[in-house]
Amino acid sequence: MSGRDAAAVTDDQVINWIEAAQRGDRDSMERLIAHFQDRVWRRILYRIGDADEAWDVAQEVFVLCFRKIGQYRGEAKFWTWLARIADNQTLNRMDYLRRRGRSITFSLSELAKDEDQNDREWEPPDSGPSPRQQAAASQTMEALNKALNQVGEDHRQILLMRFADQLSYEEIAEALDISMGTVKSRINRARTELRKLMEPYL
Repeated sequence: MSGRDAAAVTDDQVINWIEAAQRGDRDSMERLIAHFQDRVWRRILYRIGDADEAWDVAQEVFVLCFRKIGQYRGEAKFWTWLARIADNQTLNRMDYLRRRGRSITFSLSELAKDEDQNDREWEPPDSGPSPRQQAAASQTMEALNKALNQVGEDHRQILLMRFADQLSYEEIAEALDISMGTVKSRINRARTELRKLMEPYL
């Protein structure tokens, strides 16, 4: 399902798919997976930092979703329910990777892609054909990854919600039960904290 098609899906359609899937309709279950798979994958990727690992975890999430769809009662939005499964599976995989000595980083490759001018200030240098330029871009991204791991938990959470989950300011305000002004303020403070951590590399 393309981004345009996904955006065109209404809440009522999602509810219809859920109800049909709970009755055993595999086609509706497949439509749910197609609709949410990119969002789930991005959420996991920005926490694990490895595309292949994120894809593996996403597959586990949808296997569990298929098995547990009958347990969804509609008390919360379906995405909230599904995201909770994704977060639990992500934590399990991160614990597994740590036990095997693998480092965990957050991916910031999309952090600059937002409508604010401030967001564009965070775009790392474009990698060119030169190996030296490619190495410099890679080092910059590694530094950004490390910096995000060092910011405060509240700041990291709101940046992930904005850039990994691609939530609007309104959706973040609703999810955190805070005002729009507070959302914007926290995002700005988070960027300021990142900027200070990145000063040695800028």
